[in-house]
Order: sequence, then C-alpha cells, then structure tokens
Amino acid sequence: MRKNLMMVPCFILAGALLNTSCIGSFGLLNKVSSWNQNATGNKYLNGFIGILLTPVYGFCFSIDWFILNTIEFWTGEQLIAANETRRMVGSDGNIYLVASDKNGYTITNETSNDSVRLAFDADTKTWNLDDNGSVRRLVKVNDDKTLTVYTPDGQELTVTNDSKGMEQLQAALPIVPVQAK
Repeated sequence: MRKNLMMVPCFILAGALLNTSCIGSFGLLNKVSSWNQNATGNKYLNGFIGILLTPVYGFCFSIDWFILNTIEFWTGEQLIAANETRRMVGSDGNIYLVASDKNGYTITNETSNDSVRLAFDADTKTWNLDDNGSVRRLVKVNDDKTLTVYTPDGQELTVTNDSKGMEQLQAALPIVPVQAK
C-alpha cells in the first residue's frame, strides 16, 4: 500500500519535468475551436455542436498538452501552424480577408480582389512585401535584436526593438498614427 502511495508524487514530478514551463500554442485545440466557431452561420447551433464535441476538446487538449506543446517547447517549432482566415474591416470601410500561415500573411481586399503577401524569410530573417510579383524588403531582424527598416525611398534605418526605436522610426518616416475608436 505504501509503495502505491509513493507512485502518485513520482507521477506528478515526472509530469512536471516533462512539461517544464511549457504553455505552448495549443494548435490542435485552437483549430478545433476555430472550426466549431465557424461551423454554421448560427452561434446557437455552433454552441450546441461545441457541447457535442466536449470529448473531442478534452482529447485535443490532452494531445496538445502532453505531446505537441512539449515538442514545440523543445524544438521551437509548431507542429500545427495556425492557418486561418479572418475577415476584418479596414479604417477605409473595406472588408479584408487576412489569411495566416506558417510563413506570413496574405491580405485580400474583398471589394477589389487585390491582394498582397507579407512573408517572413527565415534564412535572411526578413519580412518582405509581395505586391503582385513585385517583392520589396520591409524589415530585417538583426542578430543583436535591432531592426533594419527598409524605407520606400531605398534607405536603411536601424532602430532598437523597443518604444524608443519605434519613436525614431516614426520620426524618420511619414507614418500616420492609427486612432483608436
């Protein structure tokens, strides 16, 4: 009996060591939840589907917590990328579809059907803008944690990745601040 009683703390300790500070992104659980929220056009029906899927949520949470998030913690890579598309209303009143994937975002104006791609190149640590085949570098993340910003007129501006650096960037570029509504 005493031997069985000692097994409980051993399992708790083993679980704690396997999941050391590993919160993770819960990619599988978020994919199921995102699907559930958009399964139908009716939020009440989506809620009912969510109740039916309660065992699936528990299963996905367990797989994320014990396997996927642990792998993500130790390797630094998500096994299940958050590929999703969201509809957003711009300040100009247009509706934009923002599709995210492992390497960046594709933004499409629903009205004009124009789209641009913001992509991260891991080899050069650079964010690029692809506007119908015309690729332009935007920002490079430097090894010393500074950012090199490539201005529209071809200049390179290196700033720190903090509020002071963003103030420098705003002073150097004609950036219009976004007003919260």
